[in-house]
Amino acid sequence: MEPRFHPPLWEQRRICIAQTLYQQRAQSVVDVGCGEGNVLAFLASPGPNNEHPITQLFGVDVSADALRTAHERLQPGAADRRDLRVDPLSVRLFHGDAAVPVAGVRADAVVCSEVIEHVDERTGVPALTRAVLGGYRPALALFTTPNAEFNVNFPALGYGTPGARFRDADHKFEWTRAQFAAWAGAAAREFGYTVELRGIGLAMRNAAADFAPCGGCTQMAVFARLPGAGPAVGAVTGDPPRPLPPIDYPAYTQPQLGAAALLALVRGVALDIGDGPRGFRADRLWSVLEVQQQFKRRRALEAWLGAQPAFTRQPDGAFTVNA
Repeated sequence: MEPRFHPPLWEQRRICIAQTLYQQRAQSVVDVGCGEGNVLAFLASPGPNNEHPITQLFGVDVSADALRTAHERLQPGAADRRDLRVDPLSVRLFHGDAAVPVAGVRADAVVCSEVIEHVDERTGVPALTRAVLGGYRPALALFTTPNAEFNVNFPALGYGTPGARFRDADHKFEWTRAQFAAWAGAAAREFGYTVELRGIGLAMRNAAADFAPCGGCTQMAVFARLPGAGPAVGAVTGDPPRPLPPIDYPAYTQPQLGAAALLALVRGVALDIGDGPRGFRADRLWSVLEVQQQFKRRRALEAWLGAQPAFTRQPDGAFTVNA
């Protein structure tokens, strides 16, 4: 029996990527080898509490068909135009070789998720590594790729046998944890980064009785640029990626309400969503879009609540509306 991941492996991978970006406060992200825009679409959703919003997304891919799909799926929908987000978001997609950095694009972070195993190990991997770490030169870079050792838990792949297969017919190779660590360590030393290796896909259901613990199904390298590391070192030359029409999400731009109107709004919402007689929790209050639009950050809302005589913070963290 093959292990069943819960949440699905793709979701665990995207959650791990997003959480790492939020933790490092990345506000602009390049997705190298973005394909149909799955990771970009995940990142286009506002992060938790809007604390460190991503406001610029870039994607580059060699497949024109995949980029057309990405461009369509990343368009703002009716809900985006109706429920205006707190922070603006621009999305720029480029058609071209992922190993050729997009001229003029500088971002806090670069993501290269499930891409490296699709290029030639001898020529493509060095070119892609140089493009990301040497060309874009981000403060943070994330690479994910399958962990070959985990394939032993997929009987149909025949791991360790002469007829062993990769997880995808287009994979040119799949690295063990030791091979991945060797590549990551060498890349970090060459381009001036530290690197941390993580496993993804450890949450699952119905693992077989003979399940072999061998790390995560996916492995991720988190590169952080060293202070004082040099500038871009040049990358593989080639035809520059070509831009697709820009995508811009509408955002709330109205000025904040005056003090009296703001108090009336929050008091009214608090009474509507209260958990008991005049009591409410800040997380429920924050879930109301009109409140988010006024305060932009949850910590700003909580600080405001704590300073208002109209509300009292209770020992359990909840608030009450004073009469």
